[in-house]
Amino acid sequence: MRGVMTRPSIPPEALLKECLRMNPGKMAVYPDSLEPGTRVGRWRVVESLGVGGQGAVYRVEDMDHPGDFHALKLALHARDGRAEREVALMQARAAHPHVVGFHGCVRWPHPHEGGLGFVMDWVPGLALHQWAETGDTTFRQLTTVGATVALTLGELHARGVLHRDLKPEHILIRASDGQPVLLDFGVGWYEGAAPLTTGPLPPATLYLLSPEAIRFLWDSPRRPGAHYAFQAGDDLYALGVSLYRATTGHYPFSEWLPPDLLQYAIVHQRVPAPMDVNPRVPHALSEVIVRLLAKNPLERYASGAAVHAALVDAASRAPGEWDVPIFITEEEPPGQEGDKPQRRILRPERPRPAWTFSPPPPLPHAAREERRGHWPRRLALATAMLLAMVPMTLARRDARVDGSWVADVHVDPAAEPSTEAPLPMKNQKRAPCTARLEVEVSGACWLRLWDRPPNCPPQTVAYGGKCLWPVPKPHPDIPTSVDAGTPEAQ
Repeated sequence: MRGVMTRPSIPPEALLKECLRMNPGKMAVYPDSLEPGTRVGRWRVVESLGVGGQGAVYRVEDMDHPGDFHALKLALHARDGRAEREVALMQARAAHPHVVGFHGCVRWPHPHEGGLGFVMDWVPGLALHQWAETGDTTFRQLTTVGATVALTLGELHARGVLHRDLKPEHILIRASDGQPVLLDFGVGWYEGAAPLTTGPLPPATLYLLSPEAIRFLWDSPRRPGAHYAFQAGDDLYALGVSLYRATTGHYPFSEWLPPDLLQYAIVHQRVPAPMDVNPRVPHALSEVIVRLLAKNPLERYASGAAVHAALVDAASRAPGEWDVPIFITEEEPPGQEGDKPQRRILRPERPRPAWTFSPPPPLPHAAREERRGHWPRRLALATAMLLAMVPMTLARRDARVDGSWVADVHVDPAAEPSTEAPLPMKNQKRAPCTARLEVEVSGACWLRLWDRPPNCPPQTVAYGGKCLWPVPKPHPDIPTSVDAGTPEAQ
């Protein structure tokens, strides 16, 4: 492995043209099945490092410099534009000490007509979430890494580069010095980049999307051809998700939820603060992460530099609580006599987010109209299904948190049946109640669940032989930075 990234000896534009000069043909052998010893140009495959949705990565040896190891990434699909996008970014625009170094292009299996691949630094280390769970990583170390990633993102954003798929797996902690290295710019964006998709959102990991991106997706049936203009703030929101995962052992919203339910949770649930899930998390660090995950994009940090400054300032307080491991560990007895005891991470329980009664932020001007078609039906179905999974009850008070109305919740038995009609709550949708499963009671809209009293799920009201849940208003009143983009934004 080369400790320092080397730059191409020819101009980046010429290098890119050299990489892309031939149209790819059909592949005789799948790129994810290369055996050790396979030659790809001057590179010899040593071992597979993993296979993702769009590419296979191998550790390779430079045959011109024996003992010099790099990583080779081959596109799984010969005509996939993501490989070209990643090459275009890494060979020039995203070159940075904390971005994996780029060393050139290859084509395989045919040197001129094969599928595109590229060679980059081989960086031994662990992904962010794995590194956080070694049992030795402290909050100070994690905060330093988070600050470095934030500053790196800020510098890339200043160049017009967006990562668009930042997650713990794409933040590698280098074993040699503990420094973070950003990986996988396959869906990244820069000015003038060719479109990757024709849909409303760019290719992305759903549980990392911001609330405003989800709202844009929901509104897309009413705006054919519109594309979400991914912002620097979306990258920073994803950094908040990654830091939440590193400090608690869980994502803010379970990645195992069905897509519709996960989307609804991202928009309408207030995630518990990291310190409420893992009491070891310093208060100041927890506050930074909570702000990164604010529902209202205007309440988040304005730039990567601002996140960096906030994390550095946070770590300067109460030094004692910053120098302890992130998670408690316990020793497991050895499996066989003579084996060393293994340490096991005691991961906190998965967080139980609170429901928010937050009206959606406005979408672009052309979309600011009453939504009575797809949105109410999707909202009703997603809410009804998800409520049965969330063990919390709804109190009759509201609290203002993070710029949105949040239900004050506590763990109580399910609501007792009542003969009195429930009163409307603040920010609850008012009649007419037109979506599926909605019923009108006291002039407000409620979801009629499949459960029956006295077995109503938590967070519901039992009335008239039905289990009812208050539907939040779908009207916008919170400002947002969402705007319609162009096909190039994808």
